[in-house]
Amino acid sequence: MKSNKTKFIAARCVLWVPLAALLAAAGCMVGPNYQPPATTMPAAYRELSTAGPTTAPAVATADVPAEIRWWRQLGDPELTDLVEKSMKANCGVAVAEARLREARAGREMAQSLLYPQVGLGASTLQFRASDSVISLPGLSSSGGLFQVGFDAAWAVDVFGGIRRGVESARANEQATAAERRGVVLMVAAETARAYVELRGTQYQLQIAQATLEEQQQTLAVTENKRQNGLASDLEVLRARTEVESTAAQIPPLQAASRQYIHVLSTLLGEEPTALSTELEQPAPIPTVSGQVAIGIPSDLLRRRPDIQAAERQLASATAGVGVATSQLFPQMVLGGGGGLASRNFGDLFNGNSNYYVAGPVINWSLFDGGLRKANVNLSEAQVDAAKAVYKDTVLGAFREVESSLVAVDRAQAQVSDLKRLSASAREAAAIARRDYERGILDQLTVLDAQRQSSRADMLLAQGEESLIVNTVTLYKALGGGWEVAEPAPATQPTITVNHN
Repeated sequence: MKSNKTKFIAARCVLWVPLAALLAAAGCMVGPNYQPPATTMPAAYRELSTAGPTTAPAVATADVPAEIRWWRQLGDPELTDLVEKSMKANCGVAVAEARLREARAGREMAQSLLYPQVGLGASTLQFRASDSVISLPGLSSSGGLFQVGFDAAWAVDVFGGIRRGVESARANEQATAAERRGVVLMVAAETARAYVELRGTQYQLQIAQATLEEQQQTLAVTENKRQNGLASDLEVLRARTEVESTAAQIPPLQAASRQYIHVLSTLLGEEPTALSTELEQPAPIPTVSGQVAIGIPSDLLRRRPDIQAAERQLASATAGVGVATSQLFPQMVLGGGGGLASRNFGDLFNGNSNYYVAGPVINWSLFDGGLRKANVNLSEAQVDAAKAVYKDTVLGAFREVESSLVAVDRAQAQVSDLKRLSASAREAAAIARRDYERGILDQLTVLDAQRQSSRADMLLAQGEESLIVNTVTLYKALGGGWEVAEPAPATQPTITVNHN
């Protein structure tokens, strides 16, 4: 008897020795450890140094950070109110927030695999078997089975596959959070742009209506001259043609104005005409107060949500290599269960009704036709793709800022020229009309002067609108604004500044 007990203990030792070795190795994780990508960027934006005589309202010094609430720099309280409301009420932001909760739940699901799974259960069964099948002496063909018990299982993360999965899910959650910030930034910029375009369209509408009124006055003067024999029917027709031509420009501007109100209403998550009463009255085009603080190129890595998302997606893909690699090694599960079982309920809780089962289960697929190796190759290819996406995202962000700097600089220069053109054209139109009424100038000259003045005013309105739209685009390219809703993540990519 003693010998049998010794053999049993020895057998159990032989079983648990390799198990202990596997548990001792549980601290290792296969697959590459993530290293944030190093990115080389210049110390300053090159377009600032090549700007024309009229430079854009921007600086490139490290001690002047880009504005967070940049829309307040446009000096329009109504614009500020609309932007900050849209960042909270926009439907796209709501979708992004739901996707963030989805990613967070995915990370929590991945983390749950690190812990044992324990369950409790109870059952009562009644059965009857065929007497033709069960005919053994002393074995009843009918009866019941009562059972109460529990079971537990724990997947031992020997090679770190589960931990790599958690790492991947966490990085994916962070990428989704960055994508949400990108949506917030986009909504803020689109709201500001739509508001500026609304005010620009309303300004152009005012110019067209003022031009129409002036041309109607010229038509009245011409008709009066014809009645006195000082003008011909042709001159009246010319003046009326100018009136009708200008009048035809007004309906499209009115339609565009209403459409921009529809855009702003839906950006705030409301029905298209919700803001009609609030916005239908014209107001000046917003202007930039002071300078646009743009910082330095390396700030983009910390401020642009799309760069943050691309970097976190690269981290997630890198962890995915470890998940795939862990499948090349044995998988072990520690499991066990126990409880009480009896065919008679009255005997369920006596000492003879208990049972248990416990022990490890080790699975190792020795041949799968290259499936697991191909999965590793797939994960490595996804890492390479994520690296290329990250690099392209950084280059794209840098290109957007440089292009926006050029656009703002040239738009400002254009507005300066158009202001001088508009002032000269207005003065010429005023002189021409006065001299026409005195009979000094012919009608064609005054009509042409009025046409040139109207065109110059329209160009100036479009130029001022374009300047502010390009400024909004610059702010968006710099990646500011989302901080109002959420702080930046702690993990940042490595930055290498090129001072050459």
